[in-house]
Amino acid sequence: MKTKEKIIITLILALVTVFQLNGQSPEDKPLRDFQLSMFPLVGTDGYQTRDYRYQFSLNMFMGLTGGIQGLEAGGFLNITEGRVEGVQLSGFGNVVRGDVKGFQGAGFMNVVAGSTEAIHFAGFINNIRGDHEGVKGAGFMNVVGGNSRSVTGAGFMNVTRGDFEGVSGAGFMNVTAGSSQGVMGAGFMNVTAGETQGVYGAGFGNFSAGTMQGAQLAGFMNVAGDVQGMQIAGFLNAASKVEGFQFGFINVSDTISGVPIGFLSVTRKGGLRQLELATSDIMYTNLSFKIGVPAFYNIFSVGARPFHDKLFTATGYGIGTRITLSPEVSFLQLEGHSYQIHHDWKWWGNQKTNLLNEFRTLYSHSLNDRIQLFGGAVLYNHIFNTSGDYTADELELTSRSFYEREWKSYTSQWWVGARAGVTFVIR
Repeated sequence: MKTKEKIIITLILALVTVFQLNGQSPEDKPLRDFQLSMFPLVGTDGYQTRDYRYQFSLNMFMGLTGGIQGLEAGGFLNITEGRVEGVQLSGFGNVVRGDVKGFQGAGFMNVVAGSTEAIHFAGFINNIRGDHEGVKGAGFMNVVGGNSRSVTGAGFMNVTRGDFEGVSGAGFMNVTAGSSQGVMGAGFMNVTAGETQGVYGAGFGNFSAGTMQGAQLAGFMNVAGDVQGMQIAGFLNAASKVEGFQFGFINVSDTISGVPIGFLSVTRKGGLRQLELATSDIMYTNLSFKIGVPAFYNIFSVGARPFHDKLFTATGYGIGTRITLSPEVSFLQLEGHSYQIHHDWKWWGNQKTNLLNEFRTLYSHSLNDRIQLFGGAVLYNHIFNTSGDYTADELELTSRSFYEREWKSYTSQWWVGARAGVTFVIR
């Protein structure tokens, strides 16, 4: 038989033996000082290496032992049927059938069938089928089949099939099938099937199916069951019950006792939804929709006014806050709003700057639970560009400004006016 064929057969037999049960318990196996192996079962103790534990084990290429209580070093692969207490080092991998307490380092992989209280470093993967407590670092992936209390880092992904507690960082994703507590950071996504506590940051999104206590920070979106804390995302925050703070372009919740801040915030139960018909000394007809919560709401508006024998229209957006003066009866509304004034109904054309900014202080009184009347003062600021088809005289909205400034082709005017109307509450 050729030498290469003998080596292949020996390797296959060695790998098969790791899955065979030995009649003697690993803890009961006698402890020896030293063994040296070239291949599994080929060494100083021959076929008996699986029947002993060793304080020092040296495997030139591959080795098989019954347990380690000390130090084991292997050029390619270490296979241990029992428990490891100490240090295991291998150029390629460490495979342990029992538990590990200590340190494992491998160029490619560490695989443990039991639980570990250890530090694991591998060039590619750490795979622990039981519980883990300690530190794990892998170039590609860390996988724990049970619960994990650890500091964990992986170039691609960390996966915990039980509960996780500690700090976890991954270039792509952290996935926890149970609950998680601590700090998680991922280049793309953090996913937790249970409850979460702590701080979670991801380049794309954080997803928690259970209650989230702490902070979710994401470049694009956060999704959680109930939230007790904060959600901050570049685009979307979504949760069922929120006790805290949401900051994103769009915020969605079922109920909230806190403040959602964004371009659009939707709260299904108990949120503020109002349709407003108003008039002012500048924009004679205004229709606005307000949505959010009383502490912070968004305003989407359209308006129109005849101006110099033409009908100019406007589209606007603003934000506001409502202060209760008398519950369910009277309120003070503080709002900031900006209109872009359009000429000849060209809302999406090549429009020059023509902004009407308003800072409103309005008093609102409820006639019933559906209708409110309001009125108050407005501080106006009009900024317009005269480099287009219209002159300054044609673009000016008032002649009673108390402050005016011109620079390049722009003009800015300030004055005080008034606004009043009726609000229809949408339940």
